Amino acid sequence: MAAYSFPTAPGPEFSEFMRKSDQLKGVRLQEAVPSEYLKPNVARGLLGFALSWLLYAGAVAGTAFAPAYLWPLLWVVAGLGGWGLHCIAHDCGHGSFSRSRRLNSVIGHAALLPLVYPFHAWRHVHNLHHAHTNNLELDTDWRPLPGRMYDGMPLRQKIVYKGTRTFAFWFGTINYWRVSGFRPGFFPKRQMRRDVARSIAVVVAVCALYLPALGYFFGVQGLLTMFLAPWLFIHAWFSATTLMHHSTSDIPYLSGEHWTRNASRLLVTTDYTYPRWLLFLTHNISIHTAHHVIPAVPFYHLPKAQEALKQAYPDMVRERRFTFGELWRILRDCHFYDTESGFYTDFDHRPVPARDHSKVPAA
Repeated sequence: MAAYSFPTAPGPEFSEFMRKSDQLKGVRLQEAVPSEYLKPNVARGLLGFALSWLLYAGAVAGTAFAPAYLWPLLWVVAGLGGWGLHCIAHDCGHGSFSRSRRLNSVIGHAALLPLVYPFHAWRHVHNLHHAHTNNLELDTDWRPLPGRMYDGMPLRQKIVYKGTRTFAFWFGTINYWRVSGFRPGFFPKRQMRRDVARSIAVVVAVCALYLPALGYFFGVQGLLTMFLAPWLFIHAWFSATTLMHHSTSDIPYLSGEHWTRNASRLLVTTDYTYPRWLLFLTHNISIHTAHHVIPAVPFYHLPKAQEALKQAYPDMVRERRFTFGELWRILRDCHFYDTESGFYTDFDHRPVPARDHSKVPAA
C-alpha cells in the first residue's frame, strides 16, 4: 500500500490521539522501566515451557482415551497449552528467554512444533510487526484495508479477508502461517532466508517422524483428533489474542505521515486483563504494552514493567477487563480502514463510532 495523506477528514478522536502522540516525541520510553526487569531467569522460563508442554501433551493424549463428548474440551485445553508454548517461543524470539542465542533457538523451535510453525519464519515476521505496529502500509498483523481496495480484490482474497475479520477469525494466523511460514523467499535478506530454511528443515523432519507414527497407532481419527483439531484450537487462541490487542474502534491505524515509533509502542495496544489462572497459563501475554515498549522484558517481569509505565505515563496505557462481548464488537464492527476518519468502518462502509473506553470497566 502506497503512502497516502490519511485521514482526509480527521475528527476530534483522531486529534486527541495525535495530541498524545506529540507528547511522546523524543521521549525514551524504556527509561521508565528499571533495568533489573530485563534480566532473564532461565529456570523460570523452562518451568513455563514445561508447564505448557504438559498441558498440551496431556490434553492430546487424553483424546485417545476420553469419550468423544469430551474431545472439544480437551481441544480447548490443548489449544491453551499450545498457545502457552507460543508465548514461550515469543520470549525466545525476542531474546528475553535467555542470553544464549542457541538456547533461545532450541527452545523456540521446540515450543512452536505444535503449531508446525518454523521458528525463524515466525520470528522474522513478528519482528516486522514490532517495527511497524499499526502502520497502515507496513504492519504485518491484522492491518485493515480501505473499503475501496477490498472492492477491487479478487473473490478468493475477499473471502479470506472477510472471513478472518468475522466468522473465521481463527483462520487469521493460519493465513499468516500459510503466507510466510514455509517461504524463505518471502523474506528480503539472505540471512533471514537461511534462518527460515533451517527452521523449515527442523519442522519437516519432526513431522516426518511424528505424523506417520500417530497415523500408524491411531489411524486417520488420531490424526484428526490428536493433531489437526488441537492445531486449529491453538490458532483460535492465537488469533483472538492478537486481534484484540491491535483492533478497536477508538485506536487508529496510521499512515506513514502520522505514524511514530513511540506512539506505536505505547498508545495502540489494548491489554485485556485475564483471570489470574489464565494469565498464568498464557505467561502474561495479555500484558502487551510493556512488551511493545521493551520486547526484551521476560514474561514473568511484565506485570512490574507495566506498572512502571503506568506510573510514568498516566492515562496512556490501555487496560480493559476481557469479555467475550469485546471480541464480538471487534468481529461485528472493525472491518475496513476509514480513509476519512482514520478509524474503522464495517463491511457496509458505515463508520464505527469510537467507543468511550472511559466508561468501560478497567482491570
